[in-house]
Amino acid sequence: MRRMSLRAGLSIAAFAGSCAAAVMGGAASSSSSAVLQAPAPPSRARRIANATTELDIERARRLLEEGEVDSPALTFERARLAIYTGDCDAASAILASPVFSAASEGTSMPELARSCARATAGSVVIDEPRQGVRIRLQDEADRALVPFIVSVAERSRAIIERDLGVVLPRPLRIDLVRDLFSLSAVSGLPLSAAETTGTVAVARWGRVTMLSPRATPLGYQWEDTLAHEITHLALSRATRDKAPLWLQEGIAKREETRWRAERPFDDTPSADAVAHAALVSGRSVGVDQLGASIAMLPTPEAASTAFAEVTSFMAYFVEKQGEAALRLLLADLKGIDSDDPSEALRSVTGYELPAWIAFWREHLLEGVKQSPQIAQETLDRGRDPAQGAELSRRVRLGDLLFAGGHVEAAATQLGPAVKLAPAEAAVRWRAARALLLAGDEEQAKQALGDEKDIQSVHGAWFAWHGRFLKRAAEAVSAERAFALGIAADPYSEDVACEGQRRASAGKSAGKVSGGGLPLPDDPQRRALCAAARAFARD
Repeated sequence: MRRMSLRAGLSIAAFAGSCAAAVMGGAASSSSSAVLQAPAPPSRARRIANATTELDIERARRLLEEGEVDSPALTFERARLAIYTGDCDAASAILASPVFSAASEGTSMPELARSCARATAGSVVIDEPRQGVRIRLQDEADRALVPFIVSVAERSRAIIERDLGVVLPRPLRIDLVRDLFSLSAVSGLPLSAAETTGTVAVARWGRVTMLSPRATPLGYQWEDTLAHEITHLALSRATRDKAPLWLQEGIAKREETRWRAERPFDDTPSADAVAHAALVSGRSVGVDQLGASIAMLPTPEAASTAFAEVTSFMAYFVEKQGEAALRLLLADLKGIDSDDPSEALRSVTGYELPAWIAFWREHLLEGVKQSPQIAQETLDRGRDPAQGAELSRRVRLGDLLFAGGHVEAAATQLGPAVKLAPAEAAVRWRAARALLLAGDEEQAKQALGDEKDIQSVHGAWFAWHGRFLKRAAEAVSAERAFALGIAADPYSEDVACEGQRRASAGKSAGKVSGGGLPLPDDPQRRALCAAARAFARD
């Protein structure tokens, strides 16, 4: 899973200027002596562009309504504002003029507007004015997830605003799309980049565009992803989209977990350990070498390393300078008339980026206790090839037997698989469900194990763990386990239905399927359970 934020405000004023020049025949508007004069106040088009980039939609609208509206630069800003508000049809109609295709940067925006209009045709918009959230669903089937999205958005936004000293305007706009093609169409992120790095969400054009958890085989950490992308919007507002990529991604990684209580495996492996291993092994991407976006790096491994490096770097920066310095840096970045952050960084801290990178690398080499060998083993966790082949064979055969309703035979295959991979939550869950449906609850509990027995988050594992805890009258712990499952894989039947799985079709399953299964007590989770069963991914 990778996340990214593309710079939404780049070259807008330059484009508006080139557009106007194209219409006027490219006549020069300044003389060589202009460099000696005081800087001119920003044009109206520039002020509109700034307001839009800062997500101040009402100010941008007021500025557009003042005076003439027929200049190419202002027309372009009207189309850009329409994209920010989600009206891609209007933007596409405005940008259909040949005026915009004649300018050097005019081809990408019209194509984005057209592809966005196609992808969002027939979408469902749900407004939650009390929480200040607006969600656009490409697929009505995702409606059951909306209350959970709104809750995470509201809670994470409050913490992000507190930490960064910025208030996001309401409503917060979130698009939920069904596949990577739509993610690319709505955001402008190249499809090849999304496929290469596994991007699941983008913060661009004043909103978060996020892949539905239904689109991936095992879901993904969608809650933290949403918080991450909301942080990008807040940083764009705070800096007028002048925050460099290392700051954008480093702070977004920092904020993606600060809105909630600590969860298992939050820092496994730690960003410092991964950055340290990359540094000493020569695999470092480089905080200052990220290119246009982490999502456009050449491999998933490079993206993972880059995320770890910027996370470690910004944690070090905040530790040394404090959150007040971070807020001051954001304000200075907004105030400078340049895309180069060096001036702001030097003004706030006395050092430019190369010096900070040197300090941070020294910190990694001196302060990280975990050896690069251990960190690398954590990243490239593997097993003996023969053992891996045996594990794969047993898991595959167990899945086929379970799908055919032969739960006892599936349990026979999956029991030894747990011994081959005792820390794999997915293997433990498979064995537990087969044993439980075969009627052996005690063996199922033993096969599932406890949190200390696994090494990563798996939605269905936590749902079944919650089921066993609920039966043991450990209500608080059970609720925590169910919530962790939804945060990872909400459209799994096991997760959404709190460990209550329908038996597979087949003779063996038929004798244990019984009557109707209990549904979650909470009405929102009950609706999610129904949606998961209708989806029937499992």
